[in-house]
Amino acid sequence: MLRARLITAAVAIPLLVYLVFRAPMWLFSTVVLAITFIALREFAAMALEGISHATTMTMAGGMTIAVTMSIGNTAAVSAGTVVALAGVLIGTLATAKDMRESVGMAGQILLGCLYAGMLLPHFIWVRGLPDGSGWVCLVLACVMAGDAGGYFAGVGLGRRKLWPAVSPNKTVEGACGSFLLSLVAGVCVKLLVLRGLGLIEALFVAGCVNALAQLGDLLESMLKRAYDVSDSGWIFPGHGGVLDRTDSLVLPIVFVYYYAMLARGYAMMP
Repeated sequence: MLRARLITAAVAIPLLVYLVFRAPMWLFSTVVLAITFIALREFAAMALEGISHATTMTMAGGMTIAVTMSIGNTAAVSAGTVVALAGVLIGTLATAKDMRESVGMAGQILLGCLYAGMLLPHFIWVRGLPDGSGWVCLVLACVMAGDAGGYFAGVGLGRRKLWPAVSPNKTVEGACGSFLLSLVAGVCVKLLVLRGLGLIEALFVAGCVNALAQLGDLLESMLKRAYDVSDSGWIFPGHGGVLDRTDSLVLPIVFVYYYAMLARGYAMMP
């Protein structure tokens, strides 16, 4: 497992560096949308297994939201979200056989549309900010460092279970190791990339990113337990599927976008 993780990281990290710092915006956006598409498919496979029309609605609704978000216009995002949500509700009503089951299915479809279709495209918004590549790098570095810190601290020092009902393997010691290594990563990114960020601010943002990353990881573990699956997919050897890799990224990237808007005074979308 560790060897597979290291091999995957060795391949993925150079690609990430290129996408974050060198790739044109259209290519970065295309990759984020492709990842969103796969995430929606994985969610539908977990939550709506074998229900083809519900899978179609999840992917169509989620991608409608994601594509309009990639345009970067508030009116387009609002219109896309309304169209997606209305389409899901109308589609669920049109195919309803059992009212109670149909309402539950509609809730799961909307959860998938919003979780993957709305949260992941915030990467596009953050990349489009002044110093956007640096902010994306901060999120990725803190989350990846936290993942490594949590793994090694948990294996070497883990004794007390963090939340066994949701994730039996996670420990308090692992969570602390994850938090500390995220702080180190945040300071490194501040020194190398985001030099305009103060030290205290960098530590604050890195700490928030790690806390939200660990929360997102636990939330996805809860979903997998609810749907009785061990991994959302297989696309990343040793890491599982796209949802398994992005669960700790979606909440931090949303936080960083709105933090930058409020604390750094960046202009909002037109």
